[in-house]
Amino acid sequence: PLPLFDYVKQVMLERGRGGLLYGASARVWSSCCTKYPERLSFRRKSTFRNLVWEAAIREISAISGSDPDINVVSHRDTVSFIIEDSILVRFKHADLELATANYPTPEALEFDNHEVDLYGFGGLQRVELVYVLNEYETEIVWTGITARRNGEFLWKLELTSEGVAAELP
Repeated sequence: PLPLFDYVKQVMLERGRGGLLYGASARVWSSCCTKYPERLSFRRKSTFRNLVWEAAIREISAISGSDPDINVVSHRDTVSFIIEDSILVRFKHADLELATANYPTPEALEFDNHEVDLYGFGGLQRVELVYVLNEYETEIVWTGITARRNGEFLWKLELTSEGVAAELP
């Protein structure tokens, strides 16, 4: 099924999940920047992004320990989270247009094609928890949930320390 904005928003509001995921992203970024001060000299930007991803998966997995409706799922050399048996979430870095760097890999194309039963989890709404960096890659400027269909942007839901950002009129 297509990811439904109102439903995903409600799930993020429940149990303060939006704020918890936002906080996890912020803590991971800060911690990784402290651990790897040489990150800006890495020859491959993906090196640091991979370190952030690893730390984020650990942090979000820890959150799942206190929320029985968040399940950690390992598959195809990656990890995703299933929330309330209805939403499949993967953690990604995105650019200012909210596009992830791996697009259009075959798996990314499948992830966005909601007709495909991806990973053997049919019937789940698939979205991405993304963090966006400033142009110098020194700080996070946006964190939220995004949805796409066949490469086309559907919607975004900004997360804040309080949970979900208020919608603009």
